[in-house]
Amino acid sequence: MSSNVVATQEIHKTLKLCNFCTTKIGFSFIDEPPKSLIFKIYSLVWFLGSTLILALKLVGQINYAVTKLVTSASVVEFVAGLHIIGYDTMSFGKLLTIWYKRDIFRKLINELAYLWPTSSHDSRDIKQKKLSRLRIGQFSYAFWNILGLWLYNLTPVVIYVYRKIQGAPAQLGYIWHLSYPYDKTQPVYHELSFVFEICGGVVSVWAMLGSDILFMTMASHISMLLQLLQLKIRNLDPIEHDRNNQRIKSKDCYQNIISVIKIHQKLIMYGNNLEDAFSVVNLINVLLSSVNICCVVFNILLDPWMAMSNKFFLGAALTQVGILCWYADDIFRSSSGVANAVYESRWYENNIRCQRALLVLMQRSQKPLYFTALKFSSITMSTYSSILINSYSYFTLLYTVYRSD
Repeated sequence: MSSNVVATQEIHKTLKLCNFCTTKIGFSFIDEPPKSLIFKIYSLVWFLGSTLILALKLVGQINYAVTKLVTSASVVEFVAGLHIIGYDTMSFGKLLTIWYKRDIFRKLINELAYLWPTSSHDSRDIKQKKLSRLRIGQFSYAFWNILGLWLYNLTPVVIYVYRKIQGAPAQLGYIWHLSYPYDKTQPVYHELSFVFEICGGVVSVWAMLGSDILFMTMASHISMLLQLLQLKIRNLDPIEHDRNNQRIKSKDCYQNIISVIKIHQKLIMYGNNLEDAFSVVNLINVLLSSVNICCVVFNILLDPWMAMSNKFFLGAALTQVGILCWYADDIFRSSSGVANAVYESRWYENNIRCQRALLVLMQRSQKPLYFTALKFSSITMSTYSSILINSYSYFTLLYTVYRSD
């Protein structure tokens, strides 16, 4: 097989979990697009159905929260479902974004195959290390979200069974805080509402996982390629050696340096395209994460029945925004490291022409790649600490208001 085919297979393998999630909501970034009209209609209907379920769930939650704000003076009742509203808002925004830009993402994945390392033995250790960390990150993030979802789904059932065993009056409750245009306590409507809430939660998690796992995978790959570029730069040797590692003569590395510069330019262009594709999603993450973390911590303190589910939600929220900032910071550090690699190479043994080319490469790499929240601010690990600080500030304010009531 050609190196391009091998690269495509390896890249698709890293996106297998992402593809599993996105196919559950009606589209794929790596599978062949449907050819026949029937399958095109089927995919579109499946996506529209998933979008409609998530939109109705989000509208019902917002209506419930607004109603409680107007009719109730209780802070607890108003805040009870705000973290789920924030999560579903992020999921809905990500669902629309990745579907609208699905062709762009497919193109970026295909273009990555031309930069992917397949045969170099020197790059094998870096490649295996990055891919191993990526698999652990993907699994951990999916674990938190899926386990948290099913804890929410099963909590009303567990409470119902527990009360039945205790001989107390028991009625199957609901998963989320939603308002319905009908009386959901009636026999048939009760069961339909419960099933709808299960489906809405599942769609929300698939949308969140599909978008975030795609982001972490592509960011990890760009970071890996930048680290491999650093390795190539450090291995630029302007001196030929014999078998005993004795100097023989100097050689011109100009063409090798030009090749490295071209790779660097391609990675910069690719990184900028990836940043443009994810900028809206990143803005949604940064804006809502602090509120989500604040509200779920508040609910953990006040609602003992849902404490376990909310703790897993807190783990998912912290992991979600942490992964965003970690991989964005990883690209930032890897692109900044190119300048260090040039300095650490044997540039002083090159001729003037090669030194000038390396100087241009160093100057360009001093403007590193970074992801932004729709160009408003760059995203690094400092952003993560700011989100946590803001979450704590919101929580203390909310808890003070609650204690004063």
